Amino acid sequence: MSKYPFYRLLQDETGAFQLFRKKEKHSPAAPSVSSPPSTFIEAHYRQLAEGEYKNLVSFVGLTADDLQRLANVRPLFEKHVSKIVNAFYDHIGNMPHLAQIIQSHSTIDRLKQTLRAYLLDMVSGEVGEQYVLRRKVIGQVHHRINLFPEWYLGAYIIIQNEVLRMLMQELPPHEAADVYHSFMKLCWFDIQIAITTYIETHTSSMMKLSEIEELQHRLTKSSTALAASAEETTASVTDREKCVNEMLNEINSIQTQSSEMIAKVENGKHDVARTLTKLDNVAQLVEGTKALTTELADSSKKIDEIVTTIRNISNQTNILSLNANIEAARAGEHGKGFAVVASEVRKLAIQTEQSLDYIQNHIDIVQQTIQKFEAAFQRIVEETGIFRQANESIIQVFEDTAASVRANGEKIDRFASFVKDFQQTFEEIIKASHQIAQMAEDLSSLNNELTEKFKK
Repeated sequence: MSKYPFYRLLQDETGAFQLFRKKEKHSPAAPSVSSPPSTFIEAHYRQLAEGEYKNLVSFVGLTADDLQRLANVRPLFEKHVSKIVNAFYDHIGNMPHLAQIIQSHSTIDRLKQTLRAYLLDMVSGEVGEQYVLRRKVIGQVHHRINLFPEWYLGAYIIIQNEVLRMLMQELPPHEAADVYHSFMKLCWFDIQIAITTYIETHTSSMMKLSEIEELQHRLTKSSTALAASAEETTASVTDREKCVNEMLNEINSIQTQSSEMIAKVENGKHDVARTLTKLDNVAQLVEGTKALTTELADSSKKIDEIVTTIRNISNQTNILSLNANIEAARAGEHGKGFAVVASEVRKLAIQTEQSLDYIQNHIDIVQQTIQKFEAAFQRIVEETGIFRQANESIIQVFEDTAASVRANGEKIDRFASFVKDFQQTFEEIIKASHQIAQMAEDLSSLNNELTEKFKK
């Protein structure tokens, strides 16, 4: 068993953030968490890296960048520290044993102030020798009031959950992950200092075997509770993993439907485009027919002109026949034959006039019909233009729809990536739970070894 087994719980926890993330917008005023360590923080960090606890610092992977990252989010801690502290002591209030310890040695209000100062100390950037001394004092106090390590570890879980919730509300996921990772490192450094101090203080004060036996009993209970908690966590995560798998199946189904929808939209767009092509052909035919109608109108006008010419000739013929009758009358008996011819010519002129009137009426009807055709053709052209615009609008709608579906598909792909991260996180949590169970067994084994040594 390693000297600091709890560090295994720190590995690759970034993926767990999406599980606890709320669907809230990030604050636009969220501070930047990425900046190089300041000279002030570097100076304090060197006290740790070069001091008595440099191995612990190296073991948990705590760096100056982590301390700077925590210092950068101090405004967020100042904003939420009261909420975190209140949530912590609301939970503590449900534990009669802990409530009794508080009532025996302090007050809730005083401890809230102490916890508030403790949390803000973690994001102050002043993590050096004095910081370690303050953590040692915590371990000594816990020993003095008989607050055992299991409660101390549980308290950190409550605080970490509240800090995680705060970070996911205020920061983007990747920044929240970085800050929480740094916070976890510092937490485990604090835990190691406090528990090491607790153990040293407690070991120095254990002078009676009865006290040792009591400690062993508590260790056994702690290891049993730890193993049970690991089993519950594994079962819970397994259920969540099933839900995630179902979610992935639904996402795959949505992605398939989106692809089919895009294909249908594209087919619809092509169908409308083909309709527009046919519509253009119809418009060309209409234009051709209109040209023929124009030619017919021109021919009708020419016929009208011919009729007018013939009418003029007929009128002149009629006048000549009248004159011929007059001259025949003057000639007397000698002009009778000429009068007959003139009369027949006049009759022919009258018949010609009547025929011309008939032709003129039909020409007028043809011209009116041509005008109606032209009006109808013009309306067809206008309606065709309107229909074309409508179809072009439909094509634009199809294109917008396809673009929207593609954009939604990209969002679904990103969401699927997040869900896969959840799935990986569940696997990591299950792995961590097995490690916790192994730690409980190791703790129980150490307890048995301790018992055997005291028997000797």
